[in-house]
Amino acid sequence: MKKVLITGGQGDIAQAIASRLLAHGGYEVKAPGKDVMDVTEIDVVTKYVENFVPDILINNAGYVFPQSIKNCDMEKEKKAFDINLFGLFNCTAAVLKMNKEARIINIGSSAATKIHGTWSSYCASKAAVVMATKCWAEDGVYAVCVSPGRTDTKMRRGLYPDEDKMTLLRPDDFATIVLYAVEGKYASGEHINVNLQNVGDLLNA
Repeated sequence: MKKVLITGGQGDIAQAIASRLLAHGGYEVKAPGKDVMDVTEIDVVTKYVENFVPDILINNAGYVFPQSIKNCDMEKEKKAFDINLFGLFNCTAAVLKMNKEARIINIGSSAATKIHGTWSSYCASKAAVVMATKCWAEDGVYAVCVSPGRTDTKMRRGLYPDEDKMTLLRPDDFATIVLYAVEGKYASGEHINVNLQNVGDLLNA
């Protein structure tokens, strides 16, 4: 049984990934929410990882608060970087200290490569996740970034309550692509963009 740790465990994507891994078999999965493992707290993450040393870390915790840089709440901007980027570094470093052979799967976002005027902190932090993934791969770590496009999650429903769900990626389909990454289907350093238009090809590749 390989041990898998999924951060941001209360989210729809985390839950879909956990369910997919458990259904596949061969994995022991822990998906703590921020109330159990706040990814921005070094001591909290270190203690959790010492008690559950994963073979695979899935950095899924994320935060977005759309606002214009012309009149923004800087605490909200900082929080985006703290969770989306520092939290990813914090968890990855803690895991690799305990298990240098651990695989790192970073959940990015299509926002890493697309412009959203009022999402600058989210877009910038997710773009940094893509580059960090590539750097870690060159540093000898198995690291892959899997980026969902517009996905039917409670976070997105909160931002766009009237959006047509038929135009959104299903979390279950995205979770299958993450399973492929967990199993080493993709080269280390690779960035896989997943959206409603290409998910069928990715599932059948």
